[in-house]
Amino acid sequence: MPWHKPYTPAHNQRLDPVLYTLPGHVCFITIRAYRNQLPFRCESLCQMVISVLKEEQAHWNCVVYTYCLMPDHLHFLVSVAEEGASVLVFTERFKGKTTNASWKSGWQGKLWQPRYYDHVIRKEESLVKIAQYILDNPVRKGLCASAEDWPWGGCLNPLPL
Repeated sequence: MPWHKPYTPAHNQRLDPVLYTLPGHVCFITIRAYRNQLPFRCESLCQMVISVLKEEQAHWNCVVYTYCLMPDHLHFLVSVAEEGASVLVFTERFKGKTTNASWKSGWQGKLWQPRYYDHVIRKEESLVKIAQYILDNPVRKGLCASAEDWPWGGCLNPLPL
């Protein structure tokens, strides 16, 4: 049976910003590299992006569950850890911090597209299936034989079930 995406994003239209601040509401975020460049073929840049993702979740009171950094984009599942935090603020700050760090390591120009895709996971959607979809991304693209072989993906925190 062919794999189908667990959701189909309509437009990059934001929902009520309050939804991104409620504990227990998990969001699926996709951030694309600027103008379809392939910055994440560089190992040191990949290490930096994953390191910042891990560090910033505590700083912005968010929890990152599953992530996968591909050569031209990043997927992750995230929610706020407590009221007052925002997935949207976390994502924007993450983009800014990784861009600044990339310049220090020799990258020139913009790292990320100005906008990104987000999808607030609905109760009837399976977090396990979405997480597996994220982890299997490099397998579907032919970059590795199994998700475990991809060094730039994994689970940082257990999924809320």
